[in-house]
Amino acid sequence: MTSTNNPKAFPLNLPEGDAELLLDELQTRLREGRRLFAEVGQILAEIESRGVRDLYGYNSVAAFYEHVARVPRAEAQRVTGRALALNSRRARDGTTIDPVAPLTGESASTGALAEAGIDRIVTVMKRLPDHLDADERLEAEKGLVELAGVARPRDVTMAGTDLLARHNPVGKPKDDPEPKRQRSEFWLRQKRTGRWDMRGNLDPETGARLNALLVPRAYPAPGEVADDRAPAERRGDAFAEIVDLAEAGPDIPAPRQTAERVTEEPQPAQPSEEPASRPKPAQMPTQGRQSPYRGSEGVQKATAAERSRNVAHLRPPRWWARLSRPRSGNATQPQKPLTA
Repeated sequence: MTSTNNPKAFPLNLPEGDAELLLDELQTRLREGRRLFAEVGQILAEIESRGVRDLYGYNSVAAFYEHVARVPRAEAQRVTGRALALNSRRARDGTTIDPVAPLTGESASTGALAEAGIDRIVTVMKRLPDHLDADERLEAEKGLVELAGVARPRDVTMAGTDLLARHNPVGKPKDDPEPKRQRSEFWLRQKRTGRWDMRGNLDPETGARLNALLVPRAYPAPGEVADDRAPAERRGDAFAEIVDLAEAGPDIPAPRQTAERVTEEPQPAQPSEEPASRPKPAQMPTQGRQSPYRGSEGVQKATAAERSRNVAHLRPPRWWARLSRPRSGNATQPQKPLTA
């Protein structure tokens, strides 16, 4: 049995060669489709007024339109936002909410405006300053609506930019005019394999200081045997050596202590019974992990007199300043760019 529902070659049955008639029919269909879509927006605004949760059980009218129209979420939010901006609606307490662009909604109901032009007009109307009265806002919107009926959306955008520049030349004030200070960040976590993964974002000064410590220690190991380490591996060994030197420094506070707690001296329970001259306790140096590629000369150990000094009365220079001194093992190495 053959089907009798055969589509025609051209549904309109228009004569060939009439370009003006084809253009007129196209514009008629576009205008009709836009008019029907504007009515869809009016229905969505009415659903929002009556309460979409009470009617259909959805949390928002955008979620409702997403499921009913079977469109993506971004498109549903764009359509419902346009509908609420062009049509008046009632709030839950019964008050009327005026549309953002009332003249645009009236023109859209006739099918004269495209969706892209409507969105640009709504954006401009939302950004107009509050000191404009109703007549000035309607006059500004009227000019944009007339332009959107005959021009492209980019032309509407340019006209809206000029309009905002005339009414608000200063622009929208920023919440924080001063530049936000970017602090250094560092992340360190241990993997399941036992190794540690680190990542950071340092300020220019700290990054330059760290690079100055890594560069002289990331050179290939001196000697006749070729250094088969990759550049990343050499930087890793250099960083491990810096950790060893920092841990062995005499001015590094003990674990779980701050610099203020280190400088505090214990108060004697009975000061009258103590001898007049009591030797100060010597500070034992912390043994750090030895790097496999550290030179034989290395960094000289602190003397006994330096270890016996009390850090409460002495402020030694920063540990990174001592570590930045060139090593004797790298004296014959060629000069390379300061980059790790």
